[in-house]
Amino acid sequence: MSDVTLPIPEEVAARLDGTPLVLMLDVDGTLAPIAPRPEDASVSPAMRALLERLVANPAVRVVLVSGRSAADANAMVRVRGVWTVGNHGFEILTPAGETETDADLAGQSAAVTQAARELEPVVAAVHGARLENKRWTLSVHYRLAARDAVPALRAAVERTALGLRLRVTDGKEVVEVRPAAHVDKGTAVVTMGERLHGFDPAASILFAGDDRTDEDAFVSLRARSRRAVTIRVDDGGGKKTAAEITLRDPAAVQRFLEWLAARRA
Repeated sequence: MSDVTLPIPEEVAARLDGTPLVLMLDVDGTLAPIAPRPEDASVSPAMRALLERLVANPAVRVVLVSGRSAADANAMVRVRGVWTVGNHGFEILTPAGETETDADLAGQSAAVTQAARELEPVVAAVHGARLENKRWTLSVHYRLAARDAVPALRAAVERTALGLRLRVTDGKEVVEVRPAAHVDKGTAVVTMGERLHGFDPAASILFAGDDRTDEDAFVSLRARSRRAVTIRVDDGGGKKTAAEITLRDPAAVQRFLEWLAARRA
């Protein structure tokens, strides 16, 4: 991993000159700063205008890849013409507004619903904690909870998930409950890359994300194509990552995308 500032090294830049260019971007912490409450996060007008500029380029495909529900992520960004992968890959919202889900996962939504019922009183009892039900997955946010309450809360989430044969994964001050199926941002970026021809010999593909759930995407994308560009958004904490390069924060991501939009003009 290496920290990157503008101008981008030519070796990296050359790998982004292909057509189509498939840009896959996490939302919270990548396109928008992390907010204490998810509903308070917002994409800046400048970032939104920049994404619209990229979408308008016929050689560029823009894909949002989020842990939020696809509808929530899409409503937060509010840019027409993007693809939106929600719930870490369990659902896809097309540019035409159609929602796609894997038929094989339908039976597991009942277990997620049951987990939500069991966890609602547990989470409600922890001041500052919040349960977010996204149908296919659950998020237990504890950013605003007292630090000494978190271990017991996490243990309760893990017990509930284990009893219902669900998976537990970590994000930034959030613990996620998901179906046991092997679906994550890693499978999502490969699926979308193939669907949008990002792995074609003349194409380019990039993924940028900021937390542990995005590591799956960095690993899978680079395994699928050595030409892929992977970016970790890191505030300087020196987190271990499989990404090739790092950018400091969403403001740096915006500068990078501005450079990329100008290069592709």
